Amino acid sequence: MPQTNQLMLSVVLGGLGLYFSVLNGRGLLRYAQFQRVRPTAVLTWALPQPRHYALQLILGVVSGAVAVLNATMDRPVHHVFSQAVMALYFILIVPLSTRIQVGFYRDGVWADAGFLPYARIGRMAFREMPDIVLYLMPRGASRPLRLPVPPAEYGAVRKVLEEKKREGLVQTEERILGL
Repeated sequence: MPQTNQLMLSVVLGGLGLYFSVLNGRGLLRYAQFQRVRPTAVLTWALPQPRHYALQLILGVVSGAVAVLNATMDRPVHHVFSQAVMALYFILIVPLSTRIQVGFYRDGVWADAGFLPYARIGRMAFREMPDIVLYLMPRGASRPLRLPVPPAEYGAVRKVLEEKKREGLVQTEERILGL
């Protein structure tokens, strides 16, 4: 392979290795946080498996096989490392993330982007069409967290939120123009 192509491949694989290392670290930290919060569950449910879940697992197995192949061919270490961390992400982190139960815990809400303590909730609103989703806007943030709510749990979710407001744990800002 020409030297410029080899250099470009090394840069791309090094970047992928760094990117997936960060994803793996964040995924493991998130799962460890879930394990600490798990015993305090108030009302939780499992999210459906992500789309293309089986394809992600297959991609992990293929990445693992490519890592082993690169290692046996004495390829540079960053080539092997990038494929190995990709395999780790798709084989370990993706399945672990599907085990995280979203919903309400003693000290906060676990939504799509992680755990949000009740005291940090600035605003919240339900969107009820086509699916029920609770949007939670953290204080001082510009992006809301999304909590998909199964229709069977909708009444219980509203009850928990009212309870937490009565207890003073959730203090949301008033809505503008009644919205």
